[in-house]
Amino acid sequence: MENSDNENEAHQSFRSPPRRRRSTFFERRDSVAPQPLTENIDNVCKQNIVDNQKHSDELSRYYNKLLSEKEQWKKEVTSRQNKYHDLKHQYKMAQTSSSRSRLSYAALSNEDIEFLNAKPNTAHLIECQQKLHKSVKETRALFKRVNELDDVLLSYSEEKVNKITQFILENSSVDPM
Repeated sequence: MENSDNENEAHQSFRSPPRRRRSTFFERRDSVAPQPLTENIDNVCKQNIVDNQKHSDELSRYYNKLLSEKEQWKKEVTSRQNKYHDLKHQYKMAQTSSSRSRLSYAALSNEDIEFLNAKPNTAHLIECQQKLHKSVKETRALFKRVNELDDVLLSYSEEKVNKITQFILENSSVDPM
């Protein structure tokens, strides 16, 4: 019987881990890592506040810069609109008035004159673009054909030179070196 009890205990020990002592995991221990000091935490907080302040200052400067740039663009657009409307008004007046009081081009810059005279003909531009595209394709095809003919001529010339050289070597009285 004793043997059977010992055998049962032996079999149990193989099946389950042995009994353990009461766990000491939750007991308070001295940590190996240094404890955070309140001074360090204060320094980190102050640093974050300073960084946030710098960031907000930079953002406000950038925002002000963008606002000033926007105002400049608005002024530029309004000045150009005013100039355009003035020119348009002058043009209309010149059309309705007599030939003696026509629009004076002396007051206009070259860009303004080009703008007034320019009437782009899109159909003509498209036609010119198509012609250019077609001529580029033809030029590429001709260039490819010229390269092929060049290769043919080169091989033919090399063949003739080799034949002549071979004939000279066969029929000459001087031995080749």
